[in-house]
Amino acid sequence: MKHRAVMETEPVEKRHVKINNEATDDVRDVIEAKATPYTGNLNVPRNNLDVSRSSSSSSLASSIQNDELGKNGICPEDTLSNDSEAVLDEIQKGPTRYLPAVNVPEKIILCIDLSEDPNYTPFKLGDGTKYAPLYMIKRVAEIFINSKNLINKNHEFALVVLQTDTVAWLRDFTNDPHDIISVLEDMSETQQGDIFDLSTLFDIITDHISFPQISEPNVTPPPFVVRVVLLYSRSHCVPKFVHGRESLTLLLSSDYFTLDILYIHEDPSEANKCEEIFSVLDDLDDRGFSYVLDVPRNTTKLHDNMAKLLGHPLQRPIQKVAYYKLELQEIR
Repeated sequence: MKHRAVMETEPVEKRHVKINNEATDDVRDVIEAKATPYTGNLNVPRNNLDVSRSSSSSSLASSIQNDELGKNGICPEDTLSNDSEAVLDEIQKGPTRYLPAVNVPEKIILCIDLSEDPNYTPFKLGDGTKYAPLYMIKRVAEIFINSKNLINKNHEFALVVLQTDTVAWLRDFTNDPHDIISVLEDMSETQQGDIFDLSTLFDIITDHISFPQISEPNVTPPPFVVRVVLLYSRSHCVPKFVHGRESLTLLLSSDYFTLDILYIHEDPSEANKCEEIFSVLDDLDDRGFSYVLDVPRNTTKLHDNMAKLLGHPLQRPIQKVAYYKLELQEIR
């Protein structure tokens, strides 16, 4: 399978996700974007559309992307375009879910990796205070839960933890944020194993969920949708399917399922496997509805990227056309 993403020392989105601009602090104040999939009337400022990743975003990402373009006989500069029609044509090629764009309740499964990188780099705040990665992951998870609950009190949350080489379903679905957060507070780090089996993760998820059966799915909103939010934080352990990927295939066969991923990692280097890990995570959903984000040890960008996952799967745009800055436009 052709890889669609590349790693970078700054947060990287999917490589085929071309125009995710950096979120500002305003993003954390915007609880949920009521965005619908692309239509012919989509109004996006031309200057905000970029069909290639900026070379200034990361020298690592640029070099990898340019190398692959070169192998295919494409000059990197040729991927840039000022033609808004060409860009909008690219947008139209994106996947579409033919479901009502309604803020139905979500059943959100938070999958939090407890594994600790050896000799990890801590997150550092502006005042110099340092925190372990798991501490910061728990904080952004708590903000996410409370924000989603503020949007819709009927959203439910379940908690799964990734331990050294096992998976545990810690808390079943509840719409009480305090139930989940109290369990979050009690979690502690585990050692990092050599292998993490993704089969066990998706097996346990399929054992605990079912999808609604709708006779006219294009017309009738479902009573709920299911979303997995995977927070993977290993820089040296490449996840793989040891016992098959049938469970994931079954989950992805439903339009009522979404898999989002936030990969928290060390700065990519020859001493770790961050690039390989991100490539595996990016390839999990080949439909194109997932948001796959990553962040190194940057506190602001960790919060920014977690905020990008607040949007409802049936209402948000695909990641390829997501835009996080407010633009003043003339009203005619």
